[in-house]
Amino acid sequence: MKATFTKDEALAKLKESLSTRLAQAMEAMIGTTQRCYTVPEVNPSEEASSGGPLLGWHADYSAGAGVQLRIFATQENWRMIGKIVLEAAGVDEFDDPTLESTFMETLAQAASAWAQDLSGMAGNKWETDSSGSGAEPDASLLAWGYRLPMGDGEARIFIQVSEALIQALLREPVAAEIPAAAGTANQDPPIPSSQFDLLLDVELPVSVSFGRALVPLKEVLKLSSGSIVELNRAVTEPVEVIVNNCVIARGEVVVVEGNYGVRIQQIVSRQDRLRTVN
Repeated sequence: MKATFTKDEALAKLKESLSTRLAQAMEAMIGTTQRCYTVPEVNPSEEASSGGPLLGWHADYSAGAGVQLRIFATQENWRMIGKIVLEAAGVDEFDDPTLESTFMETLAQAASAWAQDLSGMAGNKWETDSSGSGAEPDASLLAWGYRLPMGDGEARIFIQVSEALIQALLREPVAAEIPAAAGTANQDPPIPSSQFDLLLDVELPVSVSFGRALVPLKEVLKLSSGSIVELNRAVTEPVEVIVNNCVIARGEVVVVEGNYGVRIQQIVSRQDRLRTVN
């Protein structure tokens, strides 16, 4: 069921939910609690004048053409975030390309998780179609920012969402009907039934990942009964369902008749599955 709200209410929800997702992404990267505070209205182009060149990044969503999130940061700020993340991972030597890619990976995690919030607001399934650098500020769009306290400093990033994203949230969801015989350029040709039946009894290993951690060998040797290893995943984040070393879904842990189970909440897209193959 789609919620009904005005444009102003939609923007307020977007700002709040994205703030949470950015904080969660940072927590997953640096392993400590992170705060993210909203700055109501900003002008990314003006901010760039005092903080160095402006880096633009975007995430496109599956709700329609032009449905896009844009995030901007000055050189000073994306360097700070990338440095904090890498140092938390034990890396103490890095260059600008490494800092930039680390910063963008953090944004990609937040944007992917944000799709769940957008899905709930729109009343239909949203996924991240693509992401990358190259976005430009649009003076016609509302912009706001976030402050992220980091150690002794504070990083700032700036946000814009396309008008198409706002309209996709406000309009009534429409169920698309796809003819059974029709195909698209992005779809694989159907597997003949006789061939597919041969695969149905193939057994594949299924595992659930609660998170990962990089631990120095000297710390591993100190582990004993009762030791705690902190993982890179917040308790509110979904666990990953891994089939044959590939993440295929995410969900929440449940108990079924005394056994642990996972309730599937999200099926990972093919593009993301390829990225997670070990």
